[in-house]
Amino acid sequence: MAQWEGFRTCPGCGFDLATGEGERSCSWGQCPYLPQELDVYCPDCRFNYFTMEGNPPCEDPMTCDHGVEPRSHIENLRAWIATQPARPAPGRQNLL
Repeated sequence: MAQWEGFRTCPGCGFDLATGEGERSCSWGQCPYLPQELDVYCPDCRFNYFTMEGNPPCEDPMTCDHGVEPRSHIENLRAWIATQPARPAPGRQNLL
C-alpha cells in the first residue's frame, strides 16, 4: 500500500481535497498533511487539474510544464476518493 492510500483528513475537517471547497478544521491555507501524491494543484498558479478550475496563465494547462507532476496525481486522487465514506452535503443533517 502506498502512503497516500492510508491518508485520512483531520477529525472535523470538511475540506474537499478534490474541489478545494468546504470548511477546514484548521487555519492552514491548504492541508499540511496532504501526501504529495494526492496534490493535483499547479505549484505555479494553483490551477486544479482534477476539476479543471482556476485561472492559469498558460494557454493550455494540460500541456504546461508546471503541471506534469500534478497531472500524474489525478488517478491517485480518484482512487483515494473512491475509498472514502460518503459525506453528507454541507448544511444537511444526517437524519438516520
